[in-house]
Amino acid sequence: MPSLSVIMIVKNEAEVLADCLRSVAPIADELIVGDTGSTDDTVSIARAHGARVIDVPWTNDFAAARNATIHAATGDWLLHMDGDEVLDSNGAKTLRQIVDHDQDSDAVEILLANYCNDIHAWRWTPVDPNDPATRGFAGCLPVGLLRLFRNHRGFEYREAVHENITASVREKGGIVRPSDIVIHHYGYACSPEVRARKARLYLTLAREKRKQFPQDLKCLYDVAEQAMACDEVEEAEEACKTALQIHPLHVETATVLASIYLGREDARAARELLQPFESADRLPAHLQVVLGAISSYEGHWDEATERLRQVITDAPPAPLATLCLARVDDYRGDSVSARQRLVALTHSAPHLKEAQTRLEAHDQRRAGESQFMAGNAPSALKTLVAALAQDPDDALIHNDLGVVLHHLGDTARARDSFERALKLAPALEDARENLAGL
Repeated sequence: MPSLSVIMIVKNEAEVLADCLRSVAPIADELIVGDTGSTDDTVSIARAHGARVIDVPWTNDFAAARNATIHAATGDWLLHMDGDEVLDSNGAKTLRQIVDHDQDSDAVEILLANYCNDIHAWRWTPVDPNDPATRGFAGCLPVGLLRLFRNHRGFEYREAVHENITASVREKGGIVRPSDIVIHHYGYACSPEVRARKARLYLTLAREKRKQFPQDLKCLYDVAEQAMACDEVEEAEEACKTALQIHPLHVETATVLASIYLGREDARAARELLQPFESADRLPAHLQVVLGAISSYEGHWDEATERLRQVITDAPPAPLATLCLARVDDYRGDSVSARQRLVALTHSAPHLKEAQTRLEAHDQRRAGESQFMAGNAPSALKTLVAALAQDPDDALIHNDLGVVLHHLGDTARARDSFERALKLAPALEDARENLAGL
C-alpha cells in the first residue's frame, strides 16, 4: 500500500504541537518534524509522539525549510501541516482513502480554516458555534491550498514567505484534484505579541523578496499585506499602487488599498478605486459591502440598502453586511428594523461579539433617549456614555450626547459631539442642524 509522510517545520510550538500530531497519527506512516531552533519542549513532544526530528538551520526562508522536510521524507505521499493546525477527523479518513486508492492525481487541494473573530477581514465566514472544532471562534478565513501531494516528483516549495508548492506542481504537469478535507488553523489565537513578531518577520522577508522580484504582483501584495499588519501604512499604500499599475483589477490589492483610504476617511478615493471592478462585473461580495458602507457614509441610503441587501440575499447571514444595513436603518430613522437585524445576527452568530455589543449599544442609546425625553438628563448622559463605550462609531449616539450636553450647559463638549457625529455620518441632518443651532 502507498505510504503517507506528514511533514512540518516548527519553532517553539510546545503548547499546540501535541494536538496537531494526535490529529494525524491515525493515518500517518511517518512523521517528519523539522525544528528550526526551538527553545521549549517542542522537540521532546514531537519525539514522544513518534516523530523523527531533523534540525533545519533557519535562513529566513520558509520554502527552503519546507523543502528540507521533503528531502527527509520517505512516503509516497506528503501532507504539509503546521504546529498550530489540526486535521479534521472526518477529513483524515478521506485523505487516507486518497493516499491508498487514487491512481490519477498528483496533488490535492485542502481547505484551510483560519479561525478568527475579525469580521472585517476579507473572506471572513461565520462558522457553526456548536462545532467543537471551531473552539469558540465566531468565524474563519477559508483558503484552498495544496497540502497533500506525491513525493519523488520534483515538487518543491518556492518563495521565502507565504511559500507555496502550487507553481511547481503546475510546471511539472501535476494533476490537481479538489477535496472537502479541512485543516483547522488556530494561529490567530496566539498573543498579540507573538502575532506582532510574526508580522514583522514576514514583512522583512517580503521586502527581501520584492528586491529580487520588484514587478511581481504577489511580492507586492505580500509587502502591502504585511506592512499593514505592522502599521506601516505608507509602505503598504505604495506597494498597492505599484501592484495595481501592473494588474488594475487585482482584488486582493484593491481590498488593502480601499481599507487604507477608508482608514483616513477618504470615501471618494475608495469609491473611485472600486468602480472599475463594478464596471467589469468583477466586484466580490466583500467589496460590495465596502461600497454599501461608502454609500451610507455619503447619505445615499437607498443605494446602500440595495447593495447590502443583495449581499445578504446571496450569502446569508453576511454579518458585516447585516451590521452595515442595521446602521443604515438607524440613520434612516427605522430603529425597529435596525434592532431586529441585530437580534437576528446574535442568534445566527452567537459567538460574534461585535453583534452583541452593537445590540447592547443600540438598546442603551434608545434608553438614553427615553430618559432625556422624560426629563432626566443626568441619567440620559450616563446611559449614552455607556452606549458610546460599546459602539464608538455610532453617529446617533454622538448626536444624542451633544443634545444632552447642550441641555446641561456644556456647549464645548456638545459641539465636539455634533462634529464627531458628522465626521462619522456627514449626511446626518439632525447633527448638522444641532451644530448650527449652538
